Amino acid sequence: MTTNEPPPGPPPGPREAALRALANWAASQKQVRPRLTAAAWRAGEHNIRALARAAGVARDTVYADLAAEGIDYRDRSSKTETVTTYSPGSYLLQVVLTSYGVLHRDPPQESGLAVNLTTALRNPPDDPAVRERMVQLNGLDPEVRAYVLDTPGALEIVGRTADQLRTLVDGWGNPTRMLVRGFFFCRGGRHRSVVIAEEVATWLRGAGLGVEVDHLDINEPVVT
Repeated sequence: MTTNEPPPGPPPGPREAALRALANWAASQKQVRPRLTAAAWRAGEHNIRALARAAGVARDTVYADLAAEGIDYRDRSSKTETVTTYSPGSYLLQVVLTSYGVLHRDPPQESGLAVNLTTALRNPPDDPAVRERMVQLNGLDPEVRAYVLDTPGALEIVGRTADQLRTLVDGWGNPTRMLVRGFFFCRGGRHRSVVIAEEVATWLRGAGLGVEVDHLDINEPVVT
């Protein structure tokens, strides 16, 4: 020890040592957790609730961690690609239907008919009897389609929505060549909204209309 160095103080007691260890751990968490959260996001996990649950923090903390790592959780450019289904053959496009999940994105900005399925129909992954299979499938699979359409009220929603969209097309869609849009949303955008949008499209195509359907979140992981 040189003459300029202060004499060593007494060693910390158990209480001080425990508090110091806790402070060091908390400081390391503030550095490591955002990086791990960002890594999970970039690996494809875009469910804020799932990230918060895995990290043991509030969702606001996840938002802050993503922002600290330069990630805008509202930016969907890194999301999985949209799946689009078309009317067969040559047709005049008159109606565009879109399915999405409210836990993955904000509502689209375009104006159109909105169909809220978050509580209107039974969510297949919530049924313990079929959950194991349903989490591996999406609304384009026949098993999911049959399950959703068998839910009480499903066909009534389909018929009513198809009639509303046909009325819009007849009223102003055809004369002005403006597209009529319909938006179908559930929690995750993988099962119910996909099935109902596709079934409405089938009804409209049967009436001779040209329809495309965009499924924005069909390949997203199941939201629990």
